[in-house]
Amino acid sequence: MTAKQRTGRVLIAVFAATMLVATACTPGGPTASGAPSATAASSATAKPDQGGRIIEGWISDLATMQPVLSNDTTSGRAGDLIYDGIVQQDYKSGEPKAKMATYSVASDGLTYTFEINAKANWSDGKPVIAQDWLTGLMGVGKSAKTVRKSRFQDIVGFNDYCAPASTQCKATASSVSGVTIDSANPKKWSVKMTKVSCPAILDLNGYTIPAHVFGKYLTATSTAADFDNAPENTNPTVASGPFKFKEWRKGDQAIFSKNETYWQGAPNVDEYVMKVVANTAAVTNGLKTGELTFGTVLARDLADMQTVPTVKVTKYQNLGYTFIGWNTLSPTATGLADKRVRQALAYGIDMDAVIKAVVFGEATKQVAHHVPVQWAYPSSPLEQYKYDKAKAETLLKDAGWVKGSDGILAKDGKKFSLTISTNSGNQERETLAQVAADQYKQLGIDAKARPEAFQGLVTKLTTGDQTLEATIIGWSLTGDVDPYTIWHSANVPDPAKKTEGFGFTGFKDPAMDKAIEQGRNPTDGNCSTAARKTQYETVNKILNENQPYNFGYSNNTLAVSQTSLQNFAPASFNTLYNVHEWWVKK
Repeated sequence: MTAKQRTGRVLIAVFAATMLVATACTPGGPTASGAPSATAASSATAKPDQGGRIIEGWISDLATMQPVLSNDTTSGRAGDLIYDGIVQQDYKSGEPKAKMATYSVASDGLTYTFEINAKANWSDGKPVIAQDWLTGLMGVGKSAKTVRKSRFQDIVGFNDYCAPASTQCKATASSVSGVTIDSANPKKWSVKMTKVSCPAILDLNGYTIPAHVFGKYLTATSTAADFDNAPENTNPTVASGPFKFKEWRKGDQAIFSKNETYWQGAPNVDEYVMKVVANTAAVTNGLKTGELTFGTVLARDLADMQTVPTVKVTKYQNLGYTFIGWNTLSPTATGLADKRVRQALAYGIDMDAVIKAVVFGEATKQVAHHVPVQWAYPSSPLEQYKYDKAKAETLLKDAGWVKGSDGILAKDGKKFSLTISTNSGNQERETLAQVAADQYKQLGIDAKARPEAFQGLVTKLTTGDQTLEATIIGWSLTGDVDPYTIWHSANVPDPAKKTEGFGFTGFKDPAMDKAIEQGRNPTDGNCSTAARKTQYETVNKILNENQPYNFGYSNNTLAVSQTSLQNFAPASFNTLYNVHEWWVKK
């Protein structure tokens, strides 16, 4: 692989069901605080105890176990337990490396060849083969619900295969012509690209799902609904990952049992449980009592957790941020279509004070899309939007909004009302929503906070539901720095056409599209970090000026685990990279 190709990573953008936390700590790995306990390195030298269970706390239930359809971190966690990827990122640096398959790249950067590990089997004994990877690609192509089609559009023939018919998808082919399975080795295949794609090696990780289970939903006569509604999406029957699905008690817990035939070695624990609790306070209490083995806590609970002798706190820089997204197409909050109004909303909230009061300083203010742990984090000076009520009021006045006798801004006879939605149970976000509403009221905006169920909120966002005016939520950004799936205009959802996407602000900018495209598919084939960062500087400048989000802040992750949990060493790019090696000290 060339130096240019080694820089390729992929953006996997999913919503966080709890908190998205990232920020300034020492890059390259976690730091632990709290009660002393065995480190991952020292516990690795001890003989692991067998048995027991790991219980992770979540404030939102999962929605699916089908990785092709997953849009949130809870569902993503379940998928990672069941299905192994062919490629993974180094948990500290993010660099791509082989996992379930080895790979090579042709000198022209257009052909990728993969071969699955000889030991990799499904839990029913069938080998994991190239057709399983292709089945995942076909699922993306056929699905009417996935938001992942754009990740594979540079594969030769994918756009001819994918459906439903749209600007990108033509739905005219019965197969993806750029994928060739080796006739002599069912575990080996090649993928040909139409152009150099900088994120390709991690994009092509794709979704390796069992062809002998899902193939029947992806025949020439199958409909999108056949795959999207397959019962195995929520009741998977076989696994290639460290755990097998056992039971899902909706609203309570999902239980996974160890995969005894896992190709990297059977896990040490018998079960992995994803436990749903009422809110973030319940996660903290469960960690204190020992009901939960690990989870993430809010910054306000950090000092308290550091006094608990039975847990340890691992703090590290995460890839993600919490933001306020403005629906620039809103038919009710029409002011959001005006850049001056969005800038006023940035000046009108004291985000520095919010970080001190709400997240106790355990965060870095964000004014653009990329976060500090990413190499694409902006170097160019950007507007910091320091709190300035007078400037906010001037911008609103310039945009034609004038206070009435009741103190509420109005324009063309319509008052400026604004509902800020967020996911219920996340007390940090609920607090931020109320603080934002209170500060915007001081500008003359009739603002209010509205918590609602997380999964319903995600569905509204990805389908472009225009009842949402503003939303506080967060991104978990893993993989490449490519922002295509979030910020390119091709990913704005269209309710009329029933197309889904992550561009739910409705914001579009031709210059930003061009920069994103050049960072993704450079015309000169140069995928170097320096060349790509030049493009992302442009992207971030446009976002900074236009403010489709108030970019909020990027937290520190505060991962709390019982001291009995051994080999647990999460870092910025991966939590479960060694989950089969975790064990519970008895």
